[in-house]
Amino acid sequence: MSQDMQTRTFDADSRFGTSLEMVVGVLVVLSLVPLIASTVIEEGTATADWIARIDTVFWAVFTAEWVVRLAKARPRLKYVRSFYGVVDLLAVVAGLAAVPALASVKVLRVLRVLRVLKLARYTAAADRFAAAFNDIKDELALYTGVTAVITFIASYGIWLFEHEANEAYGNLFECIYWSVASLTMGAEGFAPTTVAGKILAMVLVLLGLGIVAVPSGLLASALSKTGVEEQ
Repeated sequence: MSQDMQTRTFDADSRFGTSLEMVVGVLVVLSLVPLIASTVIEEGTATADWIARIDTVFWAVFTAEWVVRLAKARPRLKYVRSFYGVVDLLAVVAGLAAVPALASVKVLRVLRVLRVLKLARYTAAADRFAAAFNDIKDELALYTGVTAVITFIASYGIWLFEHEANEAYGNLFECIYWSVASLTMGAEGFAPTTVAGKILAMVLVLLGLGIVAVPSGLLASALSKTGVEEQ
């Protein structure tokens, strides 16, 4: 979100708004304490129950914050779709893990750590990054779609070539994991055994070099452009 958008949302140009932003920043840091503590405290104990209650309080605060930001944002849809709007919403959704009926949904619990991204609002560098990302979001969306198509084609191809000869490729989910890993860091322990599978793996690794490099180049160019415009 741009600085102007942020000002309109929480009146950051006023003393009250600035103080409120500082309070939210402190709360974000404090909310990480129960998150860290929950990893060392045994579940089911009295201490764990208190940690859960504290986490619920933070959830309530971040939910109220999101509601206020949404109410004051103009236009609201722009805030909802912005980087900071998504981060604020994720902090609210992650708090659903505090609801007893949803406590076992580990995905919600994992999302709690994304609260730390709320701190990005308080750095000028994050604003430049958000502006640069906004400039190339259409290109990244197209590139992400193309990458997803390549990943699925490669996944089905490696399953077709390997599933009868190699149990590591016994289902499409395992093949998708292999495909994503091959495009990025390398799928160690998933070496194809057939000739066709090895050829597909080599092609995928070569494509992976471009898939990693192109978005990095787009972002670097956009950041450079943003820096020049601010001078």
